[in-house]
Amino acid sequence: MRPSSLISSAVVLSTSTVVVGLSLHRPSISHTNSLTSPILRSNTALRLGDRDDISDYGKQRTNSELDSLISKRDAIKKNIVANTKPDDDTPPIDEMSDDDIAKMLSDEADVDKLFSKDYVPTFDTKRGPSRTGLSSGESGGVLDGEEEDDPERALFVDWTEDYDDENEFHIPNRIGFTTAEWGDKKKGFVAGKLKKNERKAGKFNKSDLKKAYEKLQQNGVSFVETSESSSFAEAFLNKFINEIEHGDRPLVASTFANPWKHAIKTKSLPRRGSKAVIDAAEACCDRMGVSSMSLFQVKNPYFYIGGTSALAEGMLDVISDDHSRYVGCINMSTSKLAKLQRQLRAQGEFVATNQFDFSLTNRKSLAMIEACKKMNITPVCTNVLDGGLASGKYTSVNPTGGEVSKGEGDTGPYSVRTLEKLDTLFKVQDSLREKVNSRIGDRLSKFDAGKAPKINREITTTQIAINYVKAKGAVPLVPVNNVKMANEVLGCLGWDLTEEEVLELDKACKTCGV
Repeated sequence: MRPSSLISSAVVLSTSTVVVGLSLHRPSISHTNSLTSPILRSNTALRLGDRDDISDYGKQRTNSELDSLISKRDAIKKNIVANTKPDDDTPPIDEMSDDDIAKMLSDEADVDKLFSKDYVPTFDTKRGPSRTGLSSGESGGVLDGEEEDDPERALFVDWTEDYDDENEFHIPNRIGFTTAEWGDKKKGFVAGKLKKNERKAGKFNKSDLKKAYEKLQQNGVSFVETSESSSFAEAFLNKFINEIEHGDRPLVASTFANPWKHAIKTKSLPRRGSKAVIDAAEACCDRMGVSSMSLFQVKNPYFYIGGTSALAEGMLDVISDDHSRYVGCINMSTSKLAKLQRQLRAQGEFVATNQFDFSLTNRKSLAMIEACKKMNITPVCTNVLDGGLASGKYTSVNPTGGEVSKGEGDTGPYSVRTLEKLDTLFKVQDSLREKVNSRIGDRLSKFDAGKAPKINREITTTQIAINYVKAKGAVPLVPVNNVKMANEVLGCLGWDLTEEEVLELDKACKTCGV
């Protein structure tokens, strides 16, 4: 189903709530409370035999072994609950009963291996219904009038569950966020505590990243993209994945860096052959503390020692070795993409995604979006705000975007000439902001009191730019470094631009020469 205006046919408020239509999004909502699931509520009681015939020493040994097994079970759950490979009908571990887990452990043939230090079992699951997190967000993903047993329980709402123009790799709400700026001092990262003037200047620290990650994961945005080039980002994800309760299973993607740039950075020989791809994927899993990723991407190396066949073989091995459920590409040309897709299809797998830059003010890759669709590859777009230019925040009459001036002569990040060229586009963006706000208000007013979904009613020009990328059929990846930007992303959920609104933006882009 192609997204059109606001939200689909149904919003599920409780088991007794009437389903009311609003537009063309139908959300998938789950009410499971992870805090009260059996696995988190109590320990498994495993009976090893008749304890009446056991000596005091034997009973102590039995208790010790029970405690060890229980501890091991809890550790296993913690390590793999966030990233289980979706493949068969086995439920995720946090949805399994204590008896099921006990049986799973007792079925292991190699008892010595079971209790070894590095033992981690594998779980194969299909993507199931969304699950809930801990607390509700401030925008997007939470319903008004929700009947809750626990006031701290949040709802993970997937407004795009029923889209049919995607492959097997489903990205909830067709939006994600990237860690590209995490740990980068040039982008504003500060290792310690932030001072007031640093925060005003847009700088961020680890605490900001954790809060933003938690906000997104609990309220509808579970797809997060990183790269082996950023060891800081992978280390942060390692902690966040294990410390934060998620609204749904996080979809973690990492990247096989360009082998030539990697060689220069590490002062080593260029990586080559299929084994280099496998080793890189395994190392990414280790750094992030997960048993398997959702997506492993390969950057276009332009020339790879071993050729496209070696890359394809490596990508297939990454899947077969369970380092990642799906594989994708970054900046691959149409011809290379088609060749890789043929090679993977011949082995029963496929290229799930191709990532490249695209935004309202940089539409050079528009043809690539269409090419990806024809090959059943999901286009994933980065730099969706074009460094801030596409946000509509900076205009010829407001070149600093309302930010505090950096000093005399500060005219903002863009030249007045550049901004004047895009005046027509920015005016259309702003008018659509008001139009969408009005449209959302009109449609929500038709709901009974307390039954309207909680959707952002203060649309920004930034959100218009992000949802333009979605309207073109791509998945936008937005850089998020703080809660403010996380809320900006969540404010994009539950509504879409109409075809007429997209055409208005297209026309304005052409007028401005974009």
